[in-house]
Amino acid sequence: MTRDPGLTPESAQEEILGPLVRVIEEAASDAPWALVGAPALRLQGVDAHSPNLEFMTSEQVLTTLGDMLNVPADWGQGAHVAANRLHFMRHGVPVFVFGDPVFHGPYDSLAPREIPSLWDARVRIEVHGVGVLCTPLEWELVLAVVLAANTRVEGLRDRMIADGYDSRLIVRLLREGRVAAHTEEAVWAVLERRR
Repeated sequence: MTRDPGLTPESAQEEILGPLVRVIEEAASDAPWALVGAPALRLQGVDAHSPNLEFMTSEQVLTTLGDMLNVPADWGQGAHVAANRLHFMRHGVPVFVFGDPVFHGPYDSLAPREIPSLWDARVRIEVHGVGVLCTPLEWELVLAVVLAANTRVEGLRDRMIADGYDSRLIVRLLREGRVAAHTEEAVWAVLERRR
């Protein structure tokens, strides 16, 4: 597949998602994986942009995927995420795959592997005939609040207020994520605030 240089970053991402997801599914077998961040949000109708495609899965799947693609995994710790990761390019699109990531905010950390409700609530979005498993908006809101990503919080809030959300899922994500009381209050304050 050759990338059309006239494609927007979002269109380029969608062009490679199908083949990439099929490889991830093969590596994962029955293990959980999900598209995360801005591309997952965009596929669910939230105005969010990123040049990257980002996935999360387990360490074991990360190793298998790295072997399949002949890409070495390396440890990385940035401002908001710590994980073993694969980083590679597909037709001009940067792709990151995180193995058992831990997301760090100013006051809380979230380890998705320890949050079963997240994996049970993944949303399947069809893209060019391939089902892409995305993290639910409820998870992305909790994560955005933990990371103090205010622009993302507002975009998520607008979509969730307009289309509805699963308050029981939010409760489970907050409890299983073991966030501090003030973080829990901040998540509910976002959803209760009207423009």
